[in-house]
Amino acid sequence: MPAFDAFAASYDAWYETPLGRLVDRLEKEAVFALVEVGPGDLALDLSCGTGNYALELAQRGLRVVGVDRSEPMLRLAQAKATRQGIKLSLVQADGSALPFRTCAFNLVTVILGLEFTGNPGKAIAEASRVLKPEASLVVAILNRTGPWTLWRRLKRRLVRSVWRHATFWSRDELRQLLEERGFRQLAWREAIYFLPLFGTRGVGCLERWERLGPRWMPGRGTFLVMAGRRA
Repeated sequence: MPAFDAFAASYDAWYETPLGRLVDRLEKEAVFALVEVGPGDLALDLSCGTGNYALELAQRGLRVVGVDRSEPMLRLAQAKATRQGIKLSLVQADGSALPFRTCAFNLVTVILGLEFTGNPGKAIAEASRVLKPEASLVVAILNRTGPWTLWRRLKRRLVRSVWRHATFWSRDELRQLLEERGFRQLAWREAIYFLPLFGTRGVGCLERWERLGPRWMPGRGTFLVMAGRRA
């Protein structure tokens, strides 16, 4: 967590750049294509960071609890929620030992959190425990063989990064992890087929490349989302 504590402000600021806004939009399109809940439902956003997805869920009318281990990240999430007039319940806790009752939530999301989880199996088991029967878990990872992930894996050897100690997953490994914890009816989406090589002025080129990616690079999207239902 010290890495995230140190990078909290810069991590959040990246989403305000042209590239950050494009990536955020494409990733959210993939995530929310698999979210099947409605206004008033109770959602838990694990590894919520600075509140990007927790705020989006709340804006869509859900009651949202965000959990993260990084107190600076949670402070930024609360500040954004206050500015936007959005109610969030934010809890500093470990995803492998959640302080919530069994069968409490209609939805659990884990967006780019498994990469930093010491015991992913326990975290997914905890997500299953707090979900209601037939409710959904939505997990997003950085695909190990996605182009941007390969670039991150190289770059982290040379520069200080929040990704330095991350563990990257494949689609088959994520599918196995969810199935072993009892999740069924798995569905998936992917996004981000490009590398951040063109700078601010090249965002339009990246968006055009993104439209070609599913045809030219099937299964190689960097951002991979998988959803499953709790038995």
